[in-house]
Amino acid sequence: MTVLMTPLNRAIFGNLIGKQSFRSLEFIFSPLVRFCEYIGWVTYGQEITPKTSSRAKVLWQEAKRRGINMESVLLFGRDNDSYRVCIKGKYIYFSGLPRPEYMEKTAEWWMDDKALVKKRLSAFSVPVSKGGSFSHYIPLRKAFRKLEKPVIIKPRLGSRGRHTTTFIYTEEQLKKAFKIAKQLCHWVVVEEHLVGSVYRGTVIDGTLVGVLRGDPPRITGDGKHTVRQLIELKNSSRHERVSEVLFSKELEAFLQRNTMSLDDVLPHGKRIDISEKIGVSYGGFRGEESHIIHPETKRLLELGAAAIGDPILGFDFIIEDITKSPSEQKWGIIECNGVPFIDLHHDPIEGPEINVAKHIWDFVEKHPYYY
Repeated sequence: MTVLMTPLNRAIFGNLIGKQSFRSLEFIFSPLVRFCEYIGWVTYGQEITPKTSSRAKVLWQEAKRRGINMESVLLFGRDNDSYRVCIKGKYIYFSGLPRPEYMEKTAEWWMDDKALVKKRLSAFSVPVSKGGSFSHYIPLRKAFRKLEKPVIIKPRLGSRGRHTTTFIYTEEQLKKAFKIAKQLCHWVVVEEHLVGSVYRGTVIDGTLVGVLRGDPPRITGDGKHTVRQLIELKNSSRHERVSEVLFSKELEAFLQRNTMSLDDVLPHGKRIDISEKIGVSYGGFRGEESHIIHPETKRLLELGAAAIGDPILGFDFIIEDITKSPSEQKWGIIECNGVPFIDLHHDPIEGPEINVAKHIWDFVEKHPYYY
């Protein structure tokens, strides 16, 4: 429904009358909140709790350091990732992350749509992974035959790699991946599998403030040990904040798509991924690399943010060597996140800690008008 409603939302709220109508909702919202407070439906949490999201925690901690009072908005006593802060005598209510009211609103409705984001970025000559969006299998298969293998299939809307299948080489694998992605969204995206680490570039008010590298769990062969043994060795020597790689049917299916099994001996020096999931929760890696990104890659990410037109966003992109010029390698943006997990920059396994929450509150305090 979100995909279908996006053009309608842009048509209604993208013009001057629509924008004024959207702003007038404040006159309805404020008394409604006060009424819900009066009857006890809405209450406010004064402290960080175990249920507070990690993203909200870093915002809250930075707000406290600045003397800004931040509270969680509880509906029927339940946390729902909504908050309010009081700045310059005015309450600001927001969900996830705060945005000023005068900014263009339409980007919020489509910036999580992978297909629309790629179309927009391509118009500004910002590299994206090659592919397309499909709702039926026959045209998807036709496109698949023209793309360089392997490819990735994922829902057009969705985050955290849910219902995503990587390293697809055959039409049999394609059909299975298509059905998995369709469980989450009627439309699916197919794209060529770029080589390299997955990065999250967080852009605040037009400036790239953090670049977090994320890797799936990987092993390197020695010509002696099997894949199973190499995974066991990896688990025994992992960083204390990195989870173990779990042996599962999903892991075996992933290896099978790459024509391997747990009992195969990996040749000396050959490095392979053993999961399509990224990050330390799956036995992978997380490191901050904003200090070594090539200036041209930084410029292109900031150009991409200008193309989207929102002051707070996170780009996921894949590149083989972040220190080298992007013109020397094949790379591209794979998706955009309107409510990025800024907390990841605060707590990398390697690299400098980046206080992205500081950049957000700097931005918030610089612009005095909010909804």
